[in-house]
Amino acid sequence: MKKIHITTLGCDKNTVDAQQMLGMLAENGYTIEPDPAQAEIIVVNTCCFIQAAKEESIEYILEYAGYKESGPCEILVVAGCMAERYHKELAEEMPEVDGFLGVGHIDNIIDLIKSIESGRGGETLAGDIDRPYLEEMPRYIEDNTITAYLKISEGCDHHCTYCVIPKIRGRHRSRQPEAIYREAAYLEEKGIRELIIIAQDITQYGNDLDEEIDLAGLLTRLSEDFSFHWIRLLYMYPEGITEALLDVIAGHENICHYFDIPIQHTEDKILKRMGRPVSKSHLFEQVGLIRKKLPDAVLRTAIITGFPGETEEDHEGLLASLRALKINRLGVFKYSQEEGTPAAAFPNQVDEAVMERRWNEIYGQQEEITAEANEAFVGKSLDVLIEEMEAPGTYSGRTYGDAPEIDCMVFANSGEEVLDIGNFYKVKIIQTLDYDLIGDVESELT
Repeated sequence: MKKIHITTLGCDKNTVDAQQMLGMLAENGYTIEPDPAQAEIIVVNTCCFIQAAKEESIEYILEYAGYKESGPCEILVVAGCMAERYHKELAEEMPEVDGFLGVGHIDNIIDLIKSIESGRGGETLAGDIDRPYLEEMPRYIEDNTITAYLKISEGCDHHCTYCVIPKIRGRHRSRQPEAIYREAAYLEEKGIRELIIIAQDITQYGNDLDEEIDLAGLLTRLSEDFSFHWIRLLYMYPEGITEALLDVIAGHENICHYFDIPIQHTEDKILKRMGRPVSKSHLFEQVGLIRKKLPDAVLRTAIITGFPGETEEDHEGLLASLRALKINRLGVFKYSQEEGTPAAAFPNQVDEAVMERRWNEIYGQQEEITAEANEAFVGKSLDVLIEEMEAPGTYSGRTYGDAPEIDCMVFANSGEEVLDIGNFYKVKIIQTLDYDLIGDVESELT
């Protein structure tokens, strides 16, 4: 059978979608090819959350289109969020693309390819974003994979004024718990050490199901019935974090005390314009509750700077709030004026130069906050998941407070000892290095 390659852009939910498509392709005899230059079929699984993501997706599509002339590529498919939202425009501008597969049709990847191979071409499968959750789908997980994502719901009901996700992925639909447990069992069999629970907002899990199940109940089962060393949670909107949920996290050692809470802003005027159902005082209450229940909790958030109508006073208020909250990890996005969203038509759009300055000021302040938080780890022994050998005797990995790719790293000195990639080691932190930590390996954890 033909060799197929999938490149995935954007969020971790896209990663799961790609692994499910690869799982179906592998079951149907296709050969998974890691190098796009060697593949006969290429799928670009795209993102279009903000303008920068659209541009990146377009660049990959154009690059891979060149393989139809210079390589063995016969079929080029655009899948994911851009295929869902912009397939008509892309079809007109990019005739070299043979087919489009929206997010609601990833289970039709085989049908689409077969249709293109039969000579029809120009195929588009999109538009069914509110279909029931695709419960049972195979996944392709490479051997020796350490970390895997488990998606527990699809879509979003929050309808923030700046966000296109509900238009692309539809309304919120929780996945049936038994299907989640079966996939967790498969990932356990594959040797996964770190399980990352993901959804647009995992705290909403179960609110649309007939049976009585919520995130706290789901986590209890995943923690107690499976052998994952770490269970990490992405993403938790502040209004959905309850004492009952925190008690479950506190009561299970393998659930990481890590909270990725996308607050986007702290000032009430901007939160209201964003359509966020929380207030500044409630944000402070929630952060205080987390730290009261879990004193060692590491918090991460995302902030949007330059939202329409954001004044210098709002910006200074945000900076002051972030200084007070002392969030450990922070991502900052410059507001992107996305067509079809209410905020795109708001008055008082903020100038790009102003956004750039505010972005730099937020990050400049955050460097100090993160450095202070990291200094607190010096002298302590932490569990570290070893992911890569940087040089003989030097390895890199992560602590419970660091999600893959976006957070800090630990550089662990092992001396003459050879460490096993994918295993956990006790590492004594001896110093900080910008955002990262340096430590000495003490022992391997069983």
